[in-house]
Amino acid sequence: MTSPDPATLANDVRPPSRSDTWRARVMFWIAFAYLLLFAGLIHRAQEKEVTELELSILLIGVEILWPIIAIEAIVGIVRRDRSRRLRPVLLQALLVMLLPPYRMGLTDPRTGLIWLPRIGWNPRGKALYRSLDRAFSGPMLLFAFLILPVLGLEYFRAEQVRSEPALALTLHIGIALIWVAFAMELVLESSASPKPFSHLRDRWLDAAIVALPMLEFILTRWVDAAPLARLLRLGRSLSPEQITRMQQLYRLRGMAGKAWQAFLLLGGLGRLVGDRPEKRLKRIEEQMVILEEQMADLRQQADEVRKSMTNPTLSSNGAAAPEPKATRSDLPS
Repeated sequence: MTSPDPATLANDVRPPSRSDTWRARVMFWIAFAYLLLFAGLIHRAQEKEVTELELSILLIGVEILWPIIAIEAIVGIVRRDRSRRLRPVLLQALLVMLLPPYRMGLTDPRTGLIWLPRIGWNPRGKALYRSLDRAFSGPMLLFAFLILPVLGLEYFRAEQVRSEPALALTLHIGIALIWVAFAMELVLESSASPKPFSHLRDRWLDAAIVALPMLEFILTRWVDAAPLARLLRLGRSLSPEQITRMQQLYRLRGMAGKAWQAFLLLGGLGRLVGDRPEKRLKRIEEQMVILEEQMADLRQQADEVRKSMTNPTLSSNGAAAPEPKATRSDLPS
């Protein structure tokens, strides 16, 4: 799929300039780099094997890239197409500031198009969504195959993983890359979908796979910050209520990690068995039946409207209009 010819674009779409393309390309890869660093942060920062240098690189990288993405989102509000509504542009900029990886699939505020590598500029809608769905089907199937050995290594070689930092790093990189693949697919397809919220609802399993490690990371930060309560209490011991809350955080953290692994396994198995040609054909045939029923109903309604147009005595619902009653002046004398 190539970039659309500016001459074939709709009248309300402004053709992108060279500077638009250059900026979109640079910002896409900046957002992708942020996604990689963030994946390393949430999957690696809470591990005992992480070094200070590694953690510093991840934190500094995220702190450098976030302002760039945020400033570019604000600039997009200023340079937007003034004929378009302001509210969607503001909401889009806010989403990018809260979740910077969404900059990869950002709709350009000036042109109304989305730029993606190897695809170029395209309008948001079903055509782009289907292209992305086909493009991700093969790679995601590969990552589905990688899920099982990664989880097997984590469960059955846990002692070896803890004793060998290089093996632990390899395992964490593998898990992070799988998470990046799911996150990237979710971000791009929801950005291209004409109904993003419906897409997230239909792909709730993928959304859970992406969200749970983030939840685990947040809970970990809270748990790690809990010892600061001792300093705030000037050396006094923690109260039973505080200890209970810390235990709840630890349990929530563990539950989030286990739930992520379970959802990841379900998502992988779903990828492996859910895209068989037989199932895809069945879904297509079901959609065809629904569309045929809708077309038949529309044809019936169209016929009724034609009849009412050709026969004025017919009422709007297709029934014959009643004859007017004779008045006293119409009766013979």
